[in-house]
Amino acid sequence: MSDLWLVCYDVRNDKRRTKLAKLLEQRCQRVQYSVFECPLKRSVLEQLLEQRWLKVLNLAEDSLRVYPLDAIAKQQTKVFGSDPPYEPPDFLIL
Repeated sequence: MSDLWLVCYDVRNDKRRTKLAKLLEQRCQRVQYSVFECPLKRSVLEQLLEQRWLKVLNLAEDSLRVYPLDAIAKQQTKVFGSDPPYEPPDFLIL
């Protein structure tokens, strides 16, 4: 079972920002320009952070934040003006 994570970033360099966004879009749902909802197991999230996402950044200039959204937080989420929180499908077509 996947957990839901809220991932957001502030990246100064356009090239790094675009690369990070493309990497996040592979596994997460963009909900705002620099905010993504990611239905991932903790182990998968940690692997992506270590092996892919953080390698793109210059941590002296950029930041990446990851917040866990448990079932209660997800139920209490209020969304105005866009789609509800991301629900991963029960199946994946490759």
